[in-house]
Amino acid sequence: MELIKQMVRSVIKTYLKLGVILFLSLGFQNGYSQKVTSLDKEQHLVINSVFKYSPEKQIRLNKKTLEYESWMDFIRTSDFEDLEIIGYCSINDPEFEQEFKDFKNEMLNLETKKINSKELDSKLKVKKTSGKNVSAISEPMIINEYSFQFIKSFYGKALNVQKKNDQGNWDYACGIYFPTDLQ
Repeated sequence: MELIKQMVRSVIKTYLKLGVILFLSLGFQNGYSQKVTSLDKEQHLVINSVFKYSPEKQIRLNKKTLEYESWMDFIRTSDFEDLEIIGYCSINDPEFEQEFKDFKNEMLNLETKKINSKELDSKLKVKKTSGKNVSAISEPMIINEYSFQFIKSFYGKALNVQKKNDQGNWDYACGIYFPTDLQ
């Protein structure tokens, strides 16, 4: 009888050890080992140019970029011709229509990335938390000469499009502000 009790205890201890090992390995595999990549230098230049003409003395940005969210579907389901109606877009570039289509296909792949505060202008402050006074921006998706990025702030949500000029700087090209019922 004593021998059976010892065997049962031994089996229970073995299962407990295996359970703990399995639990820890799954926990580290799912949550703790995922590494968030950082934006590259060009993407930081785009973010700087997005806020270059803002009258605010200080702009607070979430330290991580936006990943794809359902409100962004509004753009994915819009036609190129709608841009002049729903946004302030009067881009006279025959290649832009194809680049916009490419962006609509790629935007589903938006992922969270780190923003490096050292790569930003001094008026942009990176914050760990989101809130009323903290804006969020998606990673700039650069397709040829155009950059597309979503912005979410206290004031609303928008898609900002910029074009790289001959000097290599990013200039505002188009802004699409989302209807209030999508916010």
